[in-house]
Order: sequence, then C-alpha cells, then structure tokens
Amino acid sequence: DNELAPGQDNLFLAVPQPGGGALETPVLVFGQRYVDPRPVPDNVYLAPNTKLKIRLDMRPVLEAFKKQGYYTTYKGDKLYKQDFKQIFVAGNTAPLSWDFDNLVNKPELEMHDPDGDGIYEVTLTLNAPTDAKTTATSWKKSLNTADLPQYSSGYPLADALYNLALEEARRAVEPDSTLRTGKEWGGVWTRDVSYSIILAQATLQPKVAMNSLLRKVTPEGRIIQDTGTGGAYPCSTDRMIWAVAAWEIYKVTGDEAWLRKIYPIVKQSIADDMQNAYDPVTGLVRGESSFLDWREQTYPRWMQPVDIYQSENLGTNAVHFQANTVLAAMARQLGETAVAARHEQAATNIKAGINQHLWQESAGYYGQFLYGRNFLSLSPRAEALGEALSVWFGIADEARSKTVVSRTPTTDYGISCIYPQIPGIPPYHNNAVWPFVQSYWALAAAKAGNEASLTESMAAIYRPAALFLTNKENFVAQNGDFAGTQINSSNMLW
Repeated sequence: DNELAPGQDNLFLAVPQPGGGALETPVLVFGQRYVDPRPVPDNVYLAPNTKLKIRLDMRPVLEAFKKQGYYTTYKGDKLYKQDFKQIFVAGNTAPLSWDFDNLVNKPELEMHDPDGDGIYEVTLTLNAPTDAKTTATSWKKSLNTADLPQYSSGYPLADALYNLALEEARRAVEPDSTLRTGKEWGGVWTRDVSYSIILAQATLQPKVAMNSLLRKVTPEGRIIQDTGTGGAYPCSTDRMIWAVAAWEIYKVTGDEAWLRKIYPIVKQSIADDMQNAYDPVTGLVRGESSFLDWREQTYPRWMQPVDIYQSENLGTNAVHFQANTVLAAMARQLGETAVAARHEQAATNIKAGINQHLWQESAGYYGQFLYGRNFLSLSPRAEALGEALSVWFGIADEARSKTVVSRTPTTDYGISCIYPQIPGIPPYHNNAVWPFVQSYWALAAAKAGNEASLTESMAAIYRPAALFLTNKENFVAQNGDFAGTQINSSNMLW
C-alpha cells in the first residue's frame, strides 16, 4: 500500500521449473518496481500447490531509519521507525489480496527476516485448488423461508432468484440476531446494513434490522461511522444513511417505541455533522463518497485525507438531504414542530446546493464531487449511487430526473460505480458494477418512468445471480465476471 503508486505493481512470471520445483523471485528492492522481462511461454501451466518464495530487500528502509529516523515513501509521506511493525505482501493472484485493511488477519502473507540481514521472505502456495475462483453449478432450496414474503411471477428464473435471495437473507442472520454483511465480511457495517435495510430487510426481517442498526450506535447515542479515509469520521460522513434505514423500519412496523428510540440518535448525530461537516458557503456537506472509500479507486492520487474531507460528494449529500428529511418527519410525528422546521430547512439548503453546484447542464446528470483547496472545482465523472439517490429522494425535479436516468453512462453489464473509469486502477469500485447500486438505479429508473432503463437494471441484477448462484458483492464492469475484482464475497447482504 505504501511501496509503489497504484497500478505500478511488481510483476513476476511464475514459470514452472523442470521437475516441478519451487519458484523464487529475485531479491526485490523495496520502492523499486520489478517487471519480469521473460515472455509468457505457450501451453505451459502451473502445477497445483506450487511454492513461491518472495524475497524483499528492506535494507534501504532500515538504513533510512538508522540515519534519520524515517523513510520517505513514494507519496512523500514519512514512515517513522517507531511505526514500522510488519510487512505484508499484497496482490491479485491467490492467495494474495488487495484488501490492505485486513492483511493483518492473514498471517500467511506476512514477510519475516529471521536472520536479521534485512532481506524479508515469505513462501506462498500458488494454484491451490481451494483458492480457485469458482461458484456452485446448481442451487436447490434448502431453508424454510415460508414465513418471509413470498413471490410468484410465472417466470421460473425470477421466482428461483427470489427464493435464493430469501435463503441468503436468512443465512446472513448471525447467532446474535444481527445481519452479517457477507460470507467474507463479518459483523455489522453501518452503510452496508442501512442500504440493505432500505432495499429489503426492513420488510423481510424488521427485528433483525433493528438489532443491526442499534449495534452501530455508541454508548453516548451517536451513529458509528464505518472505516474510511483519515480514520473515518469526519473525513467520511455517510453514516447518516442509518437514519433513512431506521425510518424505513418505522414505516414498515409503525412501532412507536422504535421511533422514540431512534429519534434522539438521529438528532444528535446530525447536530454533530452540522458542526463538523456542513459548508455554509455552498450549502453542501463535506466528506468522502458514500461507500466509495478505497481512496485511489475513485479519487486522484494527489488528494490527501484533508482534501477528501473538504470535498463535497453527490451521494453523501443525497444521504444528508434524506437524513434531514426523515428527521423532520420523525419530529413532526412526535410533535417537535420547531425541530421539524429546522431540519426541513436544512434539507432544502442541501437540495439547493446539489442542484446549484453539482448539476452539469451539458451532460444532463450531476457531477461526482466538488474538490480543491482554494477554489472548488467539479469532477465531471458520473457517480452511480449519487445519481440514483438524487432521483429517488426527489432532489432532482421531474425534468432532471428523466435526463439523469436517460443520459448517465452505463455499460453492457450494468451501471458502473463511476464513469469514466480511472486508467491503471484494478476493478473494485473502479470499473465495477455493484448489484446494490444497480438496485437503487432501478428504483430511480422506475420513478423517472424509464421502462427501458428499469428492464436493463433487472437484467443486470438477474444475470450475475443466475450465473454465479449467489448474490455477489460486485463484478467487473468490462466483462461481467466476479473473478476479476480485487475483493469479492458471496451471500452479500447488499
């Protein structure tokens, strides 16, 4: 993560040795890119469970520690000696992973220097049968979901996919009656569970949805911000989607006790944001793109955490607009008319800011975010979730809603998280379709009355679920395959 710039990875060609012996890289020098000059041979295949030893020369780093107490990374950041704890290898070939945040949980990827010579090593097992990216070849209903809402359309494929989704929703319930985010993603994540609750779980499993939201509240009664740039809050501020999910549960259940429980949590959390993130000049809210929290996947490389904090993103602002809207509705329901009026005005201000500062008349859709240190500029990229929420939440008027849905770029396999893609950045948020985003895009298309877009969205959701026989986290926008993204999971909640 801090050795080389994104897209400038080391490349070693794992060519089988005569007799099937173990492979070994040259000694790679930290901070110097290595690209194997050998051509890829024809009709040569790597044997299962081939061992590969990776060797890394850390002596330049260690000498810098000894000389000046720190090492300067490619970004110009200073890595201080006291902060140097471990070295992990990352990559896109199993068992490697680009999931930098969770490498600490993969001890088999940690490099060691047992003899203290400054050369760190790790031995990996390549082409292990257990690492093959495959999916099931068939699916048959195996859980009783008769207590959940049933659906019958006359289309066997649609009915089967609905039943598959019910089973995966039930499998997502942990023993503590909270919702697991995915097969590979343990625990409750604020934004993930909230977007899922709004789409389905409030109706399917309202009690479990309640438990999950309450798991993401501090003892002081504030909504917890998930991981993000710069230590998350306030660089990331999309936690307020929690409020929209909580209100969705109330709309489904009519539970007055639930309303009284969530009201002070939402009220206090928005009050914090008004102090920490609201921009009185633009009327917008600062903070990282909602759910797009892997920096180089959606932001230019020069942007530091402070720049991302200062940016004002479409999707995040749509979330804050709706959070203020539902807080006002809660307040009116509870007789707090002054609070309701204050947050109706806050929502109006955010809506006006979005339409004034983020709308692109020539493109026919909203820009990605405002950014800059001394003068704010608009990134012209389309941001799919933000475009969808702007239509669905009513930020865009009827005319703009129609142009957003008809003119926002899409791909053959669905709507990509951003468009155009960032060259040299592997697929995850960049060059990827996320089914939950596609679902919100479908809602936007329906609201705008665009039948063709709605039908395409349904196809973009049905196709991968039917092919992979699970609800995957994401897939490559360029080819529709789940296997090409940097991180992926089956049985995804959203």
